[in-house]
Parts: sequence; structure tokens; C-alpha cells
Amino acid sequence: MFIVFAVSDSDKHFESAIKEYEKRLWKSLKIENIKPTRNGTIQQIIKKDTENILNVISKKFWSYKKILLSKEGESLDTIQIFDFCKKNNDIIFIIWWPYGLDEKLLEKNIDLKLSFGAVTLQHWLAKLILLEQIYRITMISKNREYHY
Repeated sequence: MFIVFAVSDSDKHFESAIKEYEKRLWKSLKIENIKPTRNGTIQQIIKKDTENILNVISKKFWSYKKILLSKEGESLDTIQIFDFCKKNNDIIFIIWWPYGLDEKLLEKNIDLKLSFGAVTLQHWLAKLILLEQIYRITMISKNREYHY
């Protein structure tokens, strides 16, 4: 099972593409959009959003392997991501929003930091890329081709 946690108030720019991947992965994917905090200083918002994610994870998904999308993370190719996921059945991917998350608070709960490169992506674009990779590794695990 793949869980995608995203601090997000809208996916409207890529909503149809995200819905398509949700449909294709329906049994093996759950997206948890956590509404961003709106009140307080940026530091207070970051802390509150990070605590919200940690709270949900600790209550429902404590046994899952947790992957944080971070530009400081490891840059893995699709096969390396597949290999990590193959060894670990239940995976949570965490995507931050524009203010970010408190990586120091998350660190002890994270099993892997994953980077899609040195560029900064908007959270909804990172989510779409992540869903495509999850779909691709799912096809690899089923020994099915995924090329159009």
C-alpha cells in the first residue's frame, strides 16, 4: 500500500491527471491531503503542519516506511525506488507545501529522503511526478510494460 501525504489546499492545476493515477492505482494508493495551517508566523505554520502529519502517521501508519520528498534527499532512479518499495510493503510518501516542513522534527521518523533533483517543484507537480513513479513501479512489480 502506498500512502501519499501532502500538505495541500488544492490540486486544481493537475486534478484530472492526479485522478487518473488514483483510478489506476485504486487498490494500492491512498492520498491524504492535509489542509495547511493558515494562522501564525511562517515558523509556527511549519511546526503545526509537521506536527499534524506526525500525529496522523503515529496514530494510523506507524509501521509504514516513510519517505520524505526533499531536494536534499537521495536522487534515485525508478529501479532504485522500485527496489526500496519491493523490500517494504507499506510506504508513506510525504510532500511539503510552499512553507515546507520541519525536517528536524520529521528526521527520527523518516526512513529515506528522496529527491527529484536540485530543482524546486510546486507540491502539486511533485505529487503528480510521484504518482507517475508509483504507477511505473507498480507496473514493474507486475512485470508489465509501461511505455506509450
